[in-house]
Amino acid sequence: MAVVVVDVLRWFPGGEAIFRANEASLSAATGHYDGEDRISALHDDLLRDIVSRLPAKDAARTAALASRWRHLWRSTPLVFHDLHLLPSSDPWHIAAVDRVLAGHPGPFSTVSICYCNFGCHDRELAEWPRLLAAKGVRDLVLVNMHADIERVPAIPDFPADVLRCASLRRLFLGFWKFPITGIVPPAGVGSAADGFPHLQELSLFGSGMPNSRDLDHLLARSPVLDTLAIVFSMMFERVHLRSQSLKCVLLRRCLVEEVAVLNSPLLERLVMWKLVVSEDDSVAVTVKIAAAPKLRVLGYLEPRIHQLQIGDNVIKPDTKVSPSTMVPSVKILALKVNFGVFEEVSMLASFLRCFPNVETLHIESVITDEPTGRHHARFWRELRPIKCLKSHVKKMMIHEFRGEQSEINFLKFVAGSAEKLGTLLLAITEEMFASADEVCKVMIKVAALSRMPWACKGSTQVAGPKVDGWSFREASDLSVNDPFE
Repeated sequence: MAVVVVDVLRWFPGGEAIFRANEASLSAATGHYDGEDRISALHDDLLRDIVSRLPAKDAARTAALASRWRHLWRSTPLVFHDLHLLPSSDPWHIAAVDRVLAGHPGPFSTVSICYCNFGCHDRELAEWPRLLAAKGVRDLVLVNMHADIERVPAIPDFPADVLRCASLRRLFLGFWKFPITGIVPPAGVGSAADGFPHLQELSLFGSGMPNSRDLDHLLARSPVLDTLAIVFSMMFERVHLRSQSLKCVLLRRCLVEEVAVLNSPLLERLVMWKLVVSEDDSVAVTVKIAAAPKLRVLGYLEPRIHQLQIGDNVIKPDTKVSPSTMVPSVKILALKVNFGVFEEVSMLASFLRCFPNVETLHIESVITDEPTGRHHARFWRELRPIKCLKSHVKKMMIHEFRGEQSEINFLKFVAGSAEKLGTLLLAITEEMFASADEVCKVMIKVAALSRMPWACKGSTQVAGPKVDGWSFREASDLSVNDPFE
């Protein structure tokens, strides 16, 4: 039993530190076991907490330790990750998952099934959602492991009975094909009409909803949902956000035609990261903001592929500023632009006018395969001051900075009017950072900028390349002020 105490300690909160600090005494106890079972004397609640932190197969085995332990696993809310069953063959793996789900009476706290090929197991795909619903699963990860995202027919249909899991708090679905519109599962534990009354976080990975009504269906039946993430999804046409509870929406590498914030009064953050453009580059992705009074963080907007629409107004280079073309709530804005392309430069100026109260501005400088050779110095010289740059931006970061003249001309425009700017951070590209000569050239150009009048009020810094990391937790954590930094 002393050996078991050592193993369990390592799973308990702070147990690893306790284990290391007392390794010598624990080893001595192992070697001089006096026969007294002290751990079994602990209160049931503490023992259940310990058991809940073990892998499911080890937690189930604790029933063999002593009569005192026999009821603990079955009376402990199940925390199950099929990762703990690996390595295994597919039939054995499926059978093992089946035994765990059927053998534990519930409730289910966390169930994560990521290593099953549901395309070959119709019975389990039909039965497991019913078990999960009946046993009150709270956090569910359901991934079809062997689905091929490039071959839509290879992705199985979403199991509609998952809609009966009314107890869900968090739901992650990987590689499923919808529709679900109009599907009403048989009456039982929960119902499609009830939906997800407790669901707070919904993530769709590699899944598709060609019919936007399917997303409407899910949002309408999730009255407390605050975070929605859609990642690596090639089968969306439109993402229409109508929700009285949503606070954060994350889109990464999705092929969509339209992202529309239609009625989301609590939405604070809309992050669009590397949206995929269709093969026909002439088809723009519409980003429409109609009703989002608390929207504080927005980006990346890209003039090359995004058509920005505010209310009924499509933003163009010649759009006149008015209350109907502005979103005053946005404080952190991220943009991607090629400073060498006039169409993008002119749209950049128009986009900036739409967000008059931005305080932190991120701009990722992109470049085409063939440089344009245009600097657009005249455009920036003749452009009237932009309100957010003149009166509100306190911090500006240019990512993928190359020191091109087109970038310098933009910075000169900013320097000519910026009254609140305190920090300018220029993050150079990885290729430039690897060359001392290139870094030196950039530093010389930045030194010339720092002699301009605004520089005495703040600091200009040259930094290494931005790490292209994606952290779902940080991007969706509203306590993290700036998800782009």
